[in-house]
Amino acid sequence: MTGLPEWSRAWGEPVGHARVAVRPEDFRVDERLGFAPAGEGPHLLVRVRKRRLSTARAMQALAGHWQVERRQMGHAGRKDRHALTTQWLSVPWPPGASLPPTGSIPLDQEPDARLEVIGVTRHRRKLPVGALAGNDFQLTLRDVEASADALRTRVVTIARYGVPNYFGPQRFGRDGDNLVRARRWFAGEAGPRSRNDRSMLLSAARAAAFNAILDDRVQAGDWCGAEPGEILTLDGRGSVFMAESGDLRHNRLRAAGLRVHPTGALPGSPGRSLAPPPSLAARERAVLQDWDDLVEGLVDKRLEAARRALRLSVRALAVRCLDGRTWRLSFRLMRGAYATAVLRELVEWGDD
Repeated sequence: MTGLPEWSRAWGEPVGHARVAVRPEDFRVDERLGFAPAGEGPHLLVRVRKRRLSTARAMQALAGHWQVERRQMGHAGRKDRHALTTQWLSVPWPPGASLPPTGSIPLDQEPDARLEVIGVTRHRRKLPVGALAGNDFQLTLRDVEASADALRTRVVTIARYGVPNYFGPQRFGRDGDNLVRARRWFAGEAGPRSRNDRSMLLSAARAAAFNAILDDRVQAGDWCGAEPGEILTLDGRGSVFMAESGDLRHNRLRAAGLRVHPTGALPGSPGRSLAPPPSLAARERAVLQDWDDLVEGLVDKRLEAARRALRLSVRALAVRCLDGRTWRLSFRLMRGAYATAVLRELVEWGDD
């Protein structure tokens, strides 16, 4: 990716090469909500299935078809355009009105795209970003050039020990453009075009800084432990806590079972997040010296600092050979995690 290094891998070189997302059906993502619908209220929770559509375009099409205010709609997470995905949206809906029907939503001038409403239920409030438990993935790998034994062995390693929790390339935009634009903005040049664009540029800057910290930990081999002085997080949870010497054995057991993970800095202005001890803070500052412009920009824009797990647990991981050179990979990830973090530890890939 332009302007970005090749972040270090944890488990060695990929075991082979494959083609990924040759067609949308090869990259399936199913969103899992982090709560149950209320069954009542002035909003609808709408489960949609989309093909060759961004989340923004799907919301626009649904708003137009149902004649609702687009700005009053909500989503829990963005889903890739080049995929077959199911996700949840919220739509404002009068309490006394009957529920809209399920079925296909017409898409003018987009013959390869598809949008289908597959479920509707009432809810009390607008769906906020991040209200997810996670996502289920099913990826079809085509033209695989790898040893079957090597593939299966690497899958076992990933399932047992996890993978580095890198932000994926989509966070940085096409050819890293979001990061380039963030740097220009921080330098006083052209700023973001909208509130959503501002959020994307800030996210790209912070993701690059975090990936640099994680890369340093992967190279050092201490990206998945629970030693005293680490700030740990519970698997799939946002809460963090300090690893203490008296809990060393307990935390090591929990880390070995993928129940806790060490964290790395998401730089920004001081906030409510637990501050790292001096040794860890100094280590992260040393890594971020090469990214000073991004860190200073994030502080200047008053984005609050936070922590993110360095390790990603990969649940329900399975691989199956469909024929000699076609394999199917399925797994479950927590919210905010990227399928590319799993793929890059397995195979090199292209999408054409």
